[in-house]
Amino acid sequence: MSPTGRGKHDIKVSMDIGLYKLIKKIAGVSDTSMNALINRAVEQFVENDEMRAIIDRHRLEEDEDE
Repeated sequence: MSPTGRGKHDIKVSMDIGLYKLIKKIAGVSDTSMNALINRAVEQFVENDEMRAIIDRHRLEEDEDE
C-alpha cells in the first residue's frame, strides 16, 4: 500500500469484470467516482452487525502500531 494523502492508502482490488462494469455505471448515474462509491460500500460493510461484532470481539479498533 502506498500513501495517497494524509491518512489514506491505495489498495488494489481485483473483481469480476461484470461487477466492475456495474459499479462503473452506478458511479456514472450517481454522479460520483468509483473510488467514493467503493469507499462508501466498504464503510457500510464494516458497520453491519456481523462485522461490528467481529471488530468488537477482537478489539480491532484499538490503537496499535499499524
